[in-house]
Amino acid sequence: MDSSEKYLRFARAAALGSIAASIVVAVLTIGGEEWTPLKDALKNAFTHHWLGKSVVSAAVFGVMFLLTAWKPSDVQKTTRALWYAIGAAALSAAAMTLYFTLHALGLV
Repeated sequence: MDSSEKYLRFARAAALGSIAASIVVAVLTIGGEEWTPLKDALKNAFTHHWLGKSVVSAAVFGVMFLLTAWKPSDVQKTTRALWYAIGAAALSAAAMTLYFTLHALGLV
């Protein structure tokens, strides 16, 4: 395996880890606001819910990276994964923004 193939595999694995972490952060953020026991569990386990979300999302990223870094990749697969990561981050940010906007307006 040459170094460029290794970099493509690692870039793809990082993109897939980012997708998973983005989704987890959005779910934990919105879920924690709507279901108090989730927010309390994060607080109790990690002293603060923000810290809890950070640890959980970092763990999800790491696990996804390790599960996918060994799979062969090429430029097309890596590029697609990177675009999906950008989309997942944008959709997660949009979901949280929409949720907190509706929350501030008293609609949720």
